[in-house]
Amino acid sequence: MGIEPNRRIAERSVRTFVAIAVAVLAAACSGSVEPAATPPMPTPGAMPASPEPSSTQAPTPGVPIAFRTTDGVLIAGRVFGDGRVGVVFGHQIDTDQSDWWDLAPALAEEGYATLTLDFRGYCPRDGAGCSEDGSTAEAWRDLLAGAHLLRSRGADRIVLVGASMGGTAAMVAASRADPPVDGVIGLSAPTDCCGMTVEGADVGSITAPMLLIAGRDDGDAPASAHQLARWAGENGQLVILDSGEHGIDLIGGLAAPDIERRANTLIRTFLERVASR
Repeated sequence: MGIEPNRRIAERSVRTFVAIAVAVLAAACSGSVEPAATPPMPTPGAMPASPEPSSTQAPTPGVPIAFRTTDGVLIAGRVFGDGRVGVVFGHQIDTDQSDWWDLAPALAEEGYATLTLDFRGYCPRDGAGCSEDGSTAEAWRDLLAGAHLLRSRGADRIVLVGASMGGTAAMVAASRADPPVDGVIGLSAPTDCCGMTVEGADVGSITAPMLLIAGRDDGDAPASAHQLARWAGENGQLVILDSGEHGIDLIGGLAAPDIERRANTLIRTFLERVASR
């Protein structure tokens, strides 16, 4: 798969844990080996308190929530809105749930129930919320727990959305979901990342529609998207954009305005199809 562009890391240097961990963590996405180090970890057994934003910071959006996975890990997240279609967002290896804090509330205003979360082992300490310690190889469990949470709040259809590592986790989670999810969206999702490997049998077992987006000039990302689409068959929608941006940057931040608009339109159109089924 492709890794995050160096200039993207520089532009996001305001995130302390990225500046500390990205050089080591990004290497994990080049193969199946787990990261040699992870962002600062909270103490297992209790949800650490996130620091209050300073008076100069914009208010943190959404409603904070904590929930446990089936293997007992406490995950920090934020919920936005209510609706019959629930959308669970998974972040990249060098970022956190705040990447989705533009799209998640916007979709909530459009009638979706949305949830962002910090994967196990992530404690960004910037108001996003600390999740308990854990291996990224089990990050898919965090998305399934998020799906269960949204179902308990009234959603009867679930779409998993993931960028880069989050996309890999979404594919693995969808292949193991019971009840099944109703859609999967992967932005620059690798077939192998961070201790998780997506096999053809995994994708073939997913009966829900899948939207697979990647930038043409984003390293191995388009090849991974093509492979996932081949495995998905008629359930897979493949879109290769004329961009070198990776993951979350395809929908905002560094992508050209036309690329950003198209990627966001693709996501909304996909969600509308799920909602109308």
